[in-house]
Amino acid sequence: MAKISMQVNGQSRAVDTDPDIPLLYVLRSDLGLNGPKFGCGLAQCGACTVIVDGKTVRSCTMLVSAARNRSVTTLEGLGSVVHPHPLQKAFISQSKRRSVGFA
Repeated sequence: MAKISMQVNGQSRAVDTDPDIPLLYVLRSDLGLNGPKFGCGLAQCGACTVIVDGKTVRSCTMLVSAARNRSVTTLEGLGSVVHPHPLQKAFISQSKRRSVGFA
C-alpha cells in the first residue's frame, strides 16, 4: 500500500492504495466518482476517459501511481449543476431521451 496524492476535480485528494491498480478503480471505488465507467478494460472504448494534466487518458490502463501529484478531471469536474459543461448537457439529454422511450 502507498499513499497517493493528486488533485481530483480541483480538490486535493489522497488515497492509501496499491500503486499498481488502475486509476479507474481508485476514482470509482475509493473516491466515489461514477463519471468514468469500466467498458472494455483495454483503453479502446473510451468509457473510462479522464483528463490528466490537460490531456485525455484512459483510466482503465493508467496506474494510479502515474497520477501521483497530477491533476485529474472526471466528468463530474467539468461543470456544475447550475452551469453544466456541454458534455454533461449531452449526457443529461441522452439520459432523458432514454427514460421516455427514445433510443
